Amino acid sequence: MAITYNNPRAEEYELLHDAYYGSGMFASGAAVTEHARESTQSINFRRKIAYYLNYTGPILNASVDPIFKDEIKREYSNSVLFDEFINDVDRQGTTLQEFIEQNAIAAKLYGVMYIVVDNVSEFGSSLAETLANRSMPYLTAIEPKNVVNYEFDDNGKLKLFTYASYLKNADGTIKAHYHTWTPTEWKITDSDNKVVVGKGEHNIGRIPIVQWFGRAARKRDILPPPEYLSIAKTNAHVYNLCSLLSQILYNQTFSILTMPVDNNGLQDVTIGTDNLLAYPAEAGKAPSFIAPDKGPAEVLMAQIDKLINEMYRMSGIDSVIGVQQAKSGVAKQWDFERTNQNLAAFAVRCENAEYDIIELYRLWSGDNIEYSCDYPRDFKVNDVTESLTQAQQAKDLDFKSDTFDNEILKKVIDAYMPNLEIDTKDMIVKEAQAAADEAAQDKAYSDEGVDDETDEPNA
Repeated sequence: MAITYNNPRAEEYELLHDAYYGSGMFASGAAVTEHARESTQSINFRRKIAYYLNYTGPILNASVDPIFKDEIKREYSNSVLFDEFINDVDRQGTTLQEFIEQNAIAAKLYGVMYIVVDNVSEFGSSLAETLANRSMPYLTAIEPKNVVNYEFDDNGKLKLFTYASYLKNADGTIKAHYHTWTPTEWKITDSDNKVVVGKGEHNIGRIPIVQWFGRAARKRDILPPPEYLSIAKTNAHVYNLCSLLSQILYNQTFSILTMPVDNNGLQDVTIGTDNLLAYPAEAGKAPSFIAPDKGPAEVLMAQIDKLINEMYRMSGIDSVIGVQQAKSGVAKQWDFERTNQNLAAFAVRCENAEYDIIELYRLWSGDNIEYSCDYPRDFKVNDVTESLTQAQQAKDLDFKSDTFDNEILKKVIDAYMPNLEIDTKDMIVKEAQAAADEAAQDKAYSDEGVDDETDEPNA
């Protein structure tokens, strides 16, 4: 029996992909919507001159990139096998850091990503043989569009998961393979449900799939609503409006000459919107130029600007990029806090996905390493100038407290050098305290010297 399956969100995933990369339907012009009264020539021309303003990509990147601004801190016990694994997690030379960062974008874009922690059939007889043959677990990223089938048990645990992979034959045709996992077995079949690669059992006790959500969702939501679908749809609408605007500007850029014509007409002149418009001579008007109405173009430009601002508003980063009008400091802090919370929440999901990957590595390899990773939790935007001003104001209070002064210095360091190592920051504080103590001691000696010099000798 042939496998037939239509992903209910296939069109959404295609739109999201093309909107993020500016490819596919936006590169070909297929995303241009045809008007009911539009001719074939007109729609083809509009598709040709259409241009895509990509806001989906930068907006989504702004919701992910800050998490990976610095290398994720990872600590683990000494293991030659694990060293090999994290430096090439997919057998294509991709490090764990690179793999996580790449698929974090996809998880945010599509709403979910699935990471398969697969394994070779057999390990080598020795560590050297295992390393030489790369006989160890490896990762495969599965986009939600390729999910074919799934089932849950009564306890809400995944008991069956099937996804498709596609291979290109020598003749250029595409062949589909279907990978099915259960808590105890695996098999790979073709579209006719015939085993084409193999099948077998495994002893890890669970399906080796990591479910990586872009935002909060239930485990049963295998294909959750994509968070950025509304932004992608809005971006597509902006694309269509830009095509209409380009068409108007192209067709109506030049003014049209109007002039009177007698009964004999004009000879060897083609009358059209791009050169000449004639009217009866008895009208009594002198030749002149007329310009098209700019109203439609202005309406389109205003709507485009409005939709662009709406995309930033929906993403929650409008205040960060300065789209909003001027706000009070408190209002800005609340806006930044919302952005900070969204970034921190997704950082936690990335961290949990990584821990789940490592746990499946342990189950497959038997390499019981101790492992920890530390994703950032604070992404607040620091205004260095404001922080320095506030620090100086606090300093001017002159509390005569070394502890208070040291805490002020720490705040300044955090604002100016937020990624500084703790040991380095402590060293700066100690050096500053030592310098302050030395300066105070020198001043005391200097004051004593002044008093001695001003003492008058005995008469």
